[in-house]
Amino acid sequence: MKQPARSICKTFLWILTLMLILAAGCRSDTAQQGPSTADIFRTQDWRPVLVGSKYGYADSSNRLVLKPAYHEARHFSEGLAFVRIGEQAGYIDATGQMVIEGKGGGDFRSGLAVVMDHDAKNAGGIGEHWNYIDKQGDVVLGAGYYRANSFSEGLASVWPDEKSGAVFIDPKGTVVLDGGFSYGGSFSEGLAVAAKGGKWGFVDKQGKTLPPQFVYDAARNFSEGLAAVLLGEKWGFIDKQGNKVVEPRYEEVGRFSEGLAKFRLNGLWGFIDASGRVKIDPTFTDARDYSEGLAAVRANNGLWGYIGAGGSYRIQPRFEVAYGSENRTMLVKHRDTGAYGYVDWEGKPVHFIVK
Repeated sequence: MKQPARSICKTFLWILTLMLILAAGCRSDTAQQGPSTADIFRTQDWRPVLVGSKYGYADSSNRLVLKPAYHEARHFSEGLAFVRIGEQAGYIDATGQMVIEGKGGGDFRSGLAVVMDHDAKNAGGIGEHWNYIDKQGDVVLGAGYYRANSFSEGLASVWPDEKSGAVFIDPKGTVVLDGGFSYGGSFSEGLAVAAKGGKWGFVDKQGKTLPPQFVYDAARNFSEGLAAVLLGEKWGFIDKQGNKVVEPRYEEVGRFSEGLAKFRLNGLWGFIDASGRVKIDPTFTDARDYSEGLAAVRANNGLWGYIGAGGSYRIQPRFEVAYGSENRTMLVKHRDTGAYGYVDWEGKPVHFIVK
């Protein structure tokens, strides 16, 4: 009776060993897949914040989820964020661990990030050797593109070599658009800026060009259904049918954000709405786009403050530098100390909570 028992025991141990091996393999495969769906979701509202002289990451409750340790930090994209500590650069995950070392470039889009090739054999060609890596840091696209942009809306523009023009590829590296473009931008709202024959225009994902074709002296991405275009030395806006919504009359413009776009006329900045009507007169020496209902503007005294959608000051000009609102907080440089810090919508100091 003992022999069958030993046989059953051996069989059980063999099955258990096999299960452990398979489980380990599954864990390894999972680890190699990059950030989990949960990590991708929870890092969506994380943002880099400057605390003292280093960046950390805060969540929507202004809690520090990653302690300040980085000299440079970008927003998380698809669960990973580019950071730099001294000379070391790469991508971190939601725990702050550097999971891709020694590589840096664009944010992850469609599972890929564009990075510069720093191999010694290519060291002399700065900007001439760009590839795409996956979330394990492996090069999966490119044999050293001369130029390359991040993926946007499923496509990316690349220049295969120094003498060729721009083409658009999908995440598999297949060329899907080749219209003889000298420049190709990023897709935004279904259209991408492109240049041909020294003029600028727009192309959709089927390769159709927006009329009128390639007549502008410069162009920028669509935002809220409108795109800035340059004719001669003046900027205006067109819609997605190519109609002029705002006649070119401005020295410079921004993008539409929250229904308003900044413009410069006679050296001063104001804001227009989507119909081209001036909503806030040009009285500022500089201005930033609206975000969360506020726009940072620089007054005649050289100091920055914040205005609301109606143009009235919400925070009077008192900062040397001021940036846009994110999660109801703004990064500013204080005039009295020269130090950077954060303020809320009332101009009160914001202190990040250690989680």
